[in-house]
Amino acid sequence: MAGRSGEKPRKPAEKKVKMDRRARGRALVIFYISAFLAVVIGAVLLCTFVFFRVGTVTVTGGEAYRQEDILSVCSIAEGDNLVLLETGAREEALEHRFPYIESVEIKKHIPSTVEIVITEAETAFSIERESGGYLYVSRTGKVLEIAESPAQGSAVVHGCTPVNEEPSGQVEFQEEVAGKLFGQISAQLQEHGLEGITEIDLRNQYDITMTYDDRIVFRFGNTNDMEYKTMFGIGMLAKMQEDGDLTEETQGEIDLTVAAEKNKAFFRETLEGGETSEGEGIAGRELASSSSEDSASAAADGENGAAADDGTDGE
Repeated sequence: MAGRSGEKPRKPAEKKVKMDRRARGRALVIFYISAFLAVVIGAVLLCTFVFFRVGTVTVTGGEAYRQEDILSVCSIAEGDNLVLLETGAREEALEHRFPYIESVEIKKHIPSTVEIVITEAETAFSIERESGGYLYVSRTGKVLEIAESPAQGSAVVHGCTPVNEEPSGQVEFQEEVAGKLFGQISAQLQEHGLEGITEIDLRNQYDITMTYDDRIVFRFGNTNDMEYKTMFGIGMLAKMQEDGDLTEETQGEIDLTVAAEKNKAFFRETLEGGETSEGEGIAGRELASSSSEDSASAAADGENGAAADDGTDGE
């Protein structure tokens, strides 16, 4: 059948030539893309295996140990492949070998530098041992060492017997309940960043106490709701400091025995001669939380009034 006027029908040979040209064009595009990818991959491999090699190793932190000892445990040598350098096992090896290293991060800096960043462990707790002396433990529960006297600036812990005293291990306790209490209290201290705790006494599980700066006693009562009561007490202390109700000379106790049941705690100031003040102001100050979420901020809607009559334990 004839086409439009003035047009000649295409011959099969012409169609085939055009199809071949298109096929060759696509093939060239694929070839150029493949060649480009091959060059890129080759460059990456060349950099990986030839150019990016360890030339410098630096150590940041970790003053408790010699840099030579740290590098010896790491086993990172000049000329090692930087890209393929495995870091996880080396970090764990350092944390296990050196008790006073809390954590390690090994960073790679192209083209040739390895940086070992060390966070040192500090003694947060000095746990009293049955056989005498104290077990030093970091804030995360890492065992540091055994010493004859408590570490300066640490919280002395009574009433729980450590059974794992191997340096660099995690502290474990003979008494399940006491160990759980210690874990709950230490977790809250770490979460809220409270410094200055000087004593934690777990010997009487109906009268658990924690002391701040040797002068403010947190009285928790029994073992119930320890996480909540600890959080409430930390918040109350912070609120009193913020409001100026607590000076560096103030002594007394925060009664948290009914904090979980009534969302309330009481502060009693100890005056000279051991007397307890129940007047207005911070003495006998009662702080109440409108909800459990507000307790962490120490119940900002506190009110002044008389202290609790007798500090009845919420057992």
